[in-house]
Amino acid sequence: MTVAQHDTASLTINIDNSSSLNQSRLWQPVQLSTAFINKIWWHTHAYSTVFSIVLLALVSFIFLSLHWSFRKIAVLTKADTVSEHEITS
Repeated sequence: MTVAQHDTASLTINIDNSSSLNQSRLWQPVQLSTAFINKIWWHTHAYSTVFSIVLLALVSFIFLSLHWSFRKIAVLTKADTVSEHEITS
């Protein structure tokens, strides 16, 4: 038992707190890249929402303009045609 305690005591790790290793400078590129990725993600998400609303409005406008155009054409062609009842009488 004393041998095992003696062996584990020799496995201690010492961390040298030297001034040459500044941990905040090591994490700065990681923090900057994470902030940049988050910024790009939120801007992309916001602009895709706006783009989808604009696209929906554009498609709706095209559909309504086609609908009104075909409705006017249908009224004109209906007025010009002679019904089958008028032909036989």
